[in-house]
Amino acid sequence: MYAQSSKPDRPDPIQAIPVDITIDKTDATVAKVQFTVPAEDFAKAYNRGLSQARNQSRMKGFRPGKVPMKMVESQHGQEIKDDIKQHFLRQAYSQAVEENSLKPIAHPRIQKDDTELAEDGSFGMEFEISLRPEINLPDYKGLTIDSELEPVQDSDIDSALEEVKRQQSRTEDATDGINEDGIVLCNVKFMHGEDEVFNREGLRLSPTTAPPGVDGDKFKELLVGTKNGETIEIAMTLPDTLEDESKRGQEGVCQIEVTQAFNMVPPTTEEICELLQVDDEAGLREKVRESLGQAATDRENNRVETVLLDQLIDSCDIALPGPVLEEQTQNRLQAVANRLSQTGVTPDEIEKELEEQKGTARDEAAKGLKALLIVETLGEKEDLMVTQDDIEAELASIAARNQSTVEDVRKYYGENNLGQQMAIELLERKVRGFLRENAEVKPPA
Repeated sequence: MYAQSSKPDRPDPIQAIPVDITIDKTDATVAKVQFTVPAEDFAKAYNRGLSQARNQSRMKGFRPGKVPMKMVESQHGQEIKDDIKQHFLRQAYSQAVEENSLKPIAHPRIQKDDTELAEDGSFGMEFEISLRPEINLPDYKGLTIDSELEPVQDSDIDSALEEVKRQQSRTEDATDGINEDGIVLCNVKFMHGEDEVFNREGLRLSPTTAPPGVDGDKFKELLVGTKNGETIEIAMTLPDTLEDESKRGQEGVCQIEVTQAFNMVPPTTEEICELLQVDDEAGLREKVRESLGQAATDRENNRVETVLLDQLIDSCDIALPGPVLEEQTQNRLQAVANRLSQTGVTPDEIEKELEEQKGTARDEAAKGLKALLIVETLGEKEDLMVTQDDIEAELASIAARNQSTVEDVRKYYGENNLGQQMAIELLERKVRGFLRENAEVKPPA
């Protein structure tokens, strides 16, 4: 047994070995590429790779560079062959793109089974490059849309302040029983006759959160006023989520043993003013009005941008590359299948659902692909570039939202190959903003 102390770094053994390629571009959206590497050229690259690996190999019992070639080949031969195949594939791809001025929309996806050597030792492959179609954008400046932005009403401010009070409320023991806004910590049992079919301890309930199968109004009536140590019982229909399927849908009794009862005490107006750093109630209402107005403006801007981009998508007739469209469709269907599988849906039911959703998935994939192409094309025409500063700002924003560090976020995006996705999302934001800023947004009627 010979142990290698470290894996050798293998420099590119191929250097400038030429690749013979032919290209068929009869379809405007797909270029078919075929390339061949003669057996002698592949063998030359392979032997050169073995020699380089041998020079860097360190094995017990052998001086550096003196490891028997058969041992080197046994340990590194297949990996060297795979590296050489990938090199020739990249070389053929680059040649095809550069020599024919192609504009790829995606890199070709190659199955490992397609990369085997021929019987004579030569290496050849055929692959397809999906191309960006030519896009003739219609006039995208001056698009019209009616605004739906409404002014903030006093009732909106009242509701927002009530929500702030609810969120900032503190608990106190409900010695005289809970009110409608109170909560209880409790143990809950579902009984079917003398049989206990459900038991959970330490649940948190409020008068508005009745257990499944329990009448909400009756539950609220009974729970309001309860205190520590009290137990209430209420008729119920046993829910369909019970483990015992034979009991589902039958009549039963819900027993709730209250272990702790609390009422929620909202803060005073003065306390909210202090929290939001305003002087008085008038200043408080004005600050809430501004906050609600900004939130409404942001929502409206997003709606306007979506409508304008949809207008542009609908007005463009684009010949989409079939392989990419099919891949995007299958990705959407796979996401549906994964979601259904996690909820316990049977394989037969999943298959039926996927068949029903196939058309919708394809339509959504086509719209998404058209949107991407339009965003990229418009971005190029208007020189809307995603800069390194944009990326750094986005990384900082993501880090702040997730209470993380910029370096951790950068590492995550790098390890998961999400950098290109981030760039596309940033470009889309710029294009959406450009469309809105150059549109005629009419005030609401």
